[in-house]
Amino acid sequence: MTRLKRLRGLALAAACLGMASAAHAGDPSARDWIPAPPGTNVIASYLAALGSHGFYDRGHRVEGGPEIDVQALVLRPMAFRKLGNFTVQYELIAPAYRTRAKVPGSPSESMTGLGDVQAGMAIWLYNNEETRTWFAWEPFITFPTGHYHGSRADVSAGKNRWTTVQDLAFVKGVGESTFLEAVAEFEFYGDNDNYYGQTLEKDPSTRLMFLASTNINPSTYVGLRYRYETGGREKINGNTVVSSQNSHQLAAEITYQINNANQIQLQYIHDLDVRNGPKMRGVQLRYAYMF
Repeated sequence: MTRLKRLRGLALAAACLGMASAAHAGDPSARDWIPAPPGTNVIASYLAALGSHGFYDRGHRVEGGPEIDVQALVLRPMAFRKLGNFTVQYELIAPAYRTRAKVPGSPSESMTGLGDVQAGMAIWLYNNEETRTWFAWEPFITFPTGHYHGSRADVSAGKNRWTTVQDLAFVKGVGESTFLEAVAEFEFYGDNDNYYGQTLEKDPSTRLMFLASTNINPSTYVGLRYRYETGGREKINGNTVVSSQNSHQLAAEITYQINNANQIQLQYIHDLDVRNGPKMRGVQLRYAYMF
């Protein structure tokens, strides 16, 4: 695989993975880890658009590197229920992507397809509404159901491998309408046994998120999220093709509760520092219907 082809593949893969995180447990919005009352159902939809502003390889900017634009549409149904004495949340995440890549010296290429479906179940191990303190654990499983071609592996919306994510989240209310949150996420990857005719292995990834939010009026709140990611080294035949990540990201959001059943949120996402792949920025719109 030539270096140009590999750079292109890295850009596409990182862009698609970045968009998947728009609804992924690894990239929560403020107050996502505060449980709704058992019996509540939520259908959330996400529409996101991100573009690259630089491409990096082992921490060095690649001059004339690929340019990436990604649009994503994600459907996320959720159901809050009681399981014994615990509040639990069952959810599915079904993404679809449209990716356009422009590599100097090559024609632009675009791809549209369904991504891999995720299923998760959160359980609140500590749930104290009086003190506004919550602690939750949620395991996720990603099923390799997305559109995939081994000869166009990095362009494909699916990743042709199973993964599991383990989330741990702590939320604490401060003052009248401010919440502080900390989330740790650990992702483990199965092998992709058809990556351009070879086997791609990926080391576990760790993501740490810190969030803060506060009301500006009874129906509107603003939030800020910082994310740090490390790990995720990729190997083919024992040879490292992508080194470990060491990336930092900020996201700012505003959420408006239209009424008891409808909520809308606008988020701006900006990569501050990226070790491997494209540095992305863009916006995400979320609409949630609760019943």
